[in-house]
Amino acid sequence: MRARHPALVVIAVAATTGALLGRAADAGPGDTPHPAKPAVDPLVAAMAGTPARDDIEPDEPQGGNADNPYEEPKKGPALVKQTVVLQDGMLRLPGGRFTMGSTNLRAPANERPAHALTIAPFWIDRTEVTVAAYRACVESGACAKPSRASATCTYDAGDPDLPVSCVHWKDADAFCHFANKRLPTEREWEYAARGTFPTSFPWGTGPSCTNAITLLNEMSGKSCQPRPARVGSHPGGASIFGVMDLSGNVEEWTDDWYVESLGTGPSPRSGAAHVLRGGGWLSPPSMSRTTSRNWGSALEAGPNVGFRCARDSE
Repeated sequence: MRARHPALVVIAVAATTGALLGRAADAGPGDTPHPAKPAVDPLVAAMAGTPARDDIEPDEPQGGNADNPYEEPKKGPALVKQTVVLQDGMLRLPGGRFTMGSTNLRAPANERPAHALTIAPFWIDRTEVTVAAYRACVESGACAKPSRASATCTYDAGDPDLPVSCVHWKDADAFCHFANKRLPTEREWEYAARGTFPTSFPWGTGPSCTNAITLLNEMSGKSCQPRPARVGSHPGGASIFGVMDLSGNVEEWTDDWYVESLGTGPSPRSGAAHVLRGGGWLSPPSMSRTTSRNWGSALEAGPNVGFRCARDSE
C-alpha cells in the first residue's frame, strides 16, 4: 500500500516515473508510444463458468520474438461464450474464482505474481463511454469538458458514437457517479476481459486489427486506423461475456491506485497514479493484452485514454 503523499510529492513522483518509463497515452498520432511496463464468436472447447484452479500452473506460453517478447502463439486455449444479462447498456457478470495476472515469465514484472481470487457478481458497461453520453454530463454541469490536448481527441470530432477520450481520472470518476455507477476495479476489469480462461486477448490469442484498434505491431508508430473506432464496431474482439473493446480503442481508467506488484490483499487506498487497462489505438499489441497494466497520473488526459463504468450487483 502506498502512503499518502503531499500533493507536490505525488506530482513529482508521477512525473519522475513517467519520464523513466515513457507513456503511450499522451502520444500524438505521429508519435511512437513506449510501453509503461512492459466477432467471430469464440470457439467452444470447455464448459462455461469453469473455475480457475487454486494451484496455478504456467498456463500462458513462454514464447516470443525480438519485436514483441510477450507475443503469444496464434493458437491457444479455446473459449466458451457465456450468456449474461444485458440491461441499460450494462452486462451482469457472474463473478467467481479466477486467476489474475500473468504466468508468462517474459511478461513485465508488474503483471505478477499471478494469483487466484474470488470476485463478486457485478455490472459493467458493454462499451466504452461515448462522446454523446459524456456530452450529456457536461451539459448538465456535472462533468468538465475534456481539454483538447490533441487534434485526435474525440469530444469535438463530430461523431457521438466514438469513445470519449482526453478525460482525466477525476472526470471519468465524476461521470460514473453522475450515471449512478462507479469506475470498475482493476480485478473486475481483468475478469471482464478473460473470465476464467488464461487468454492473452479477450477473443483468445494473437493481436488482430480485425478485433481491436491498436498499433500495427510492436515496432510501428502507425495504428490500425487513424483514430479510435465507434464503440462496439469490432464484435470479434468481445470477451466471453460480450464486453466490447477491452483491448485497444482507448485504454481505460480503473478505480484502483497503481502499485508495481499485484497482490492478493485489499487495493491500495492512496498513491501517485491510477491504473489504466487494455491499451488503446496508440498502444502496441503487448500493452493491449488482458493482463497488461499501465498507469496515469492526475494530469493524464491524452487521446489514447477513455473509460467505462461498473456498479455493484443488487
